[in-house]
Amino acid sequence: MINLKNIPVSKEDLDLYEVEHNFQSWSYQPAQSPLRVVSAKGVRFTTEDGRERLDFSSCFVSHNIGHQDSRVVEAIADQAKTLCSFAPSFSTKPRALLAKMLAEVTPGDLSRSFISLGGTEANEAAVKICHQYTDRRKMLARYRTYHGGTATSMSLSAGDPRNWAQVLGGTELISVPQPYCYRCMFGQKYPECNLQCVKYIDEVIELEGGGDKVAGIICEPVTGANGIIVPPPEYFPELREICDRWGILLIADEVMSGFGRTGKWFAVDHWNVVPDIMTMAKGLSGAYAPLGATIVRKHIGDRFKEQFFSHGATYAGHALACSAAVAVIPIYQEDNLIENSEKMGNYLLEKAVELQDKHASVGEVRGLGLFVGLELVKNKKTREPIISLNAKIKPGMNPKLEVAKKLGELGMMAMAANPSNVIAMAPPLIVTKDEIDEGIGIMDQALEVADAYAEN
Repeated sequence: MINLKNIPVSKEDLDLYEVEHNFQSWSYQPAQSPLRVVSAKGVRFTTEDGRERLDFSSCFVSHNIGHQDSRVVEAIADQAKTLCSFAPSFSTKPRALLAKMLAEVTPGDLSRSFISLGGTEANEAAVKICHQYTDRRKMLARYRTYHGGTATSMSLSAGDPRNWAQVLGGTELISVPQPYCYRCMFGQKYPECNLQCVKYIDEVIELEGGGDKVAGIICEPVTGANGIIVPPPEYFPELREICDRWGILLIADEVMSGFGRTGKWFAVDHWNVVPDIMTMAKGLSGAYAPLGATIVRKHIGDRFKEQFFSHGATYAGHALACSAAVAVIPIYQEDNLIENSEKMGNYLLEKAVELQDKHASVGEVRGLGLFVGLELVKNKKTREPIISLNAKIKPGMNPKLEVAKKLGELGMMAMAANPSNVIAMAPPLIVTKDEIDEGIGIMDQALEVADAYAEN
């Protein structure tokens, strides 16, 4: 064994360690190290080659307040000097404060939280709570969705090719369609469709045993990695009514869409819907520390005063991570970031539509707040996708990855390696009009790569 305090740290050494000793997420393991980030500030980050680049995706739609906000850094440092963590059977000030904050900013009577370390953990907890509260095992989840990389969350991520390697478990899964109007599974057109996708869910619940057998349904209010799919305005109110009628729980996965991303505190706020359970992560701590949370309505939380809560984790309510969120959440309010998300989101969508008009490869533009997607196609009339569904898990390059590569060469990161045909633009909520113009200009150049694969 080498001297662990004197491991070589030259660029060549670090590159070797990345290639030989580290698993890269959701990929064939590369022969070369990825770019190494050395610093970040605001909407920009700097790589080891000294080049400053524009972060036009908030990393993975997580760094909502931007990078290295001194207020959050100082709060974490102050907490670290006092208490980094302790056994979750004890209370800490950051955990108690965060639980109260979440009860204040979430809609309706959502009021009791289980605080974990990320989005997939939050969704695992949500499903367990759903099972335990209803004493039922069947869960509905929608195709073209992603709920996380752990067993139950990945099982629920139906229609995402990353799910195909997963041995299904943790729940009895039933898959239903998305409200994906651009590619309606029923071959209909909104609004003449009369929301057939919702009526289908109602029938599936009945066929699967109704309220006697079905525990709940989990949905991303605005679908993230699988396409930035924004539902029609009637969708969630009707789904809420269906859940109430059958007595099943509605879980809103706000891991990506929460904390101002769509121009409201949470995406469900656009439709005045209160879910029974809401999950969150990413913007919860602004990614300054790993953190997730699962919050439930009061009557669900109160049940577990009398019924054993069969879930937990060593790092539940981690003090250092909670201190980050306690610093981050007021910033959304104090800096008017949610209002800025709405205003700049409208501008980003407007500029993105201009790209659609200009590029043969852009079939549709859609979004809500600072969460805008460009769907790439081979042919605008036929809507043939520019890549196949399984392109994400195939070796080698594809047209969308070529766009991502070009973006990198031009000095910008956007979410272009996700499973769908959509490139997501989701800059931090602090973004300015000038920075959006810069990002759109870079995207305009990069899309020329995709146009080479499209039919004019």
